[in-house]
Amino acid sequence: MNKYLRLRILVLILLAYPAALTAAHEAKPQSWTGTVRGEVMKIDGKVFMIQDSLDRKVRLEVGPNCTLDENIQAGDEIVAHIVHKGKENYIKSLKRLISSSPTEISAVEGEVLKIDREIYLILDRAGKEVRIQADAKTWKDGNITVGDSILANIDNFQTTHAVSLTKH
Repeated sequence: MNKYLRLRILVLILLAYPAALTAAHEAKPQSWTGTVRGEVMKIDGKVFMIQDSLDRKVRLEVGPNCTLDENIQAGDEIVAHIVHKGKENYIKSLKRLISSSPTEISAVEGEVLKIDREIYLILDRAGKEVRIQADAKTWKDGNITVGDSILANIDNFQTTHAVSLTKH
C-alpha cells in the first residue's frame, strides 16, 4: 500500500508542475522602471550613450512623453529614469545633475509657502519658488510650518532632496 501512495503522490506532483510553471511565468513583471546615473558620452538624435556609475556603456532612447532638461551635452552628468516594457527600453525623464558629485551640498534660504506631505515649497531670497523634498533621513530643526524662515541644505543627486531643514 505504501508503494501505491508514493505513486499517487508522484502523479499529483507531475500534474501540478505545469500549473506551477505557468503561474511563475505569469508572476514575472511585464514592465519595470529604473534609474541610470552617469556621464553623457554621445548624443545621436534621440539616442543617448551613457557611461554609467559602474563604468558600463548604456544606450538609451528617448521615449514617448519624455521630459528632458534643456541643452544636455556630451560630458554632462545625468540621471535618467527608464522604463522597460517587453523588449523596449526607453527614457521617461532625463535630468542634468546640478553637482558632479552626489555628496556636494548646497543651500536654499527662504520662507516656507506650502507643505504637502514631504514636499516643501520655499520662496527663496531671489523671489524664486523652490520645491524641496524631505524624507525620514532629513534632519529637521523642530516643527517647521508654513511661514517659517528656513535654511535647507540640499543634495543635488536625483532631486532637490533636503539633508537638513533649519529655522532662522
